[in-house]
Amino acid sequence: MNLSWTPDRAGAYYHRGGNWQRGSPSQHPERFGAWLENACLAFAWNAGQRVTYWREEPLEVDGILEGSWGSWAVEVKARPFGPADVRGLLEFVRRFPTYRPLVVCDAEQVPTVERLALPAVSWTQFLCGGPPGSP
Repeated sequence: MNLSWTPDRAGAYYHRGGNWQRGSPSQHPERFGAWLENACLAFAWNAGQRVTYWREEPLEVDGILEGSWGSWAVEVKARPFGPADVRGLLEFVRRFPTYRPLVVCDAEQVPTVERLALPAVSWTQFLCGGPPGSP
């Protein structure tokens, strides 16, 4: 599926199957979540980072980044979530302690993530410069 969001004064449009359709992230959270995850990982790739993922059912991590930014295990969240939703991230960094965990989420969710003792950055900050402290 080719998916992109284009904001305008009346809302947003997404591209699907060759057609532009009206909608918003709140109306289509799964689509927005997939778009956001792809945008963040593509940004890392285009910045010269090695981008992979980790999955060991039922656990997974959206992005494993290595490069000039350092080694990061990244979970991208487009909507509210709880501690169970970052189990894969926590398990990965337990097994591979050279990787730093990072949750990329909406700015309003950053304090919630920090209460879980995890580093967090808003997805807008990530898309403008990568993880905290990256060159």
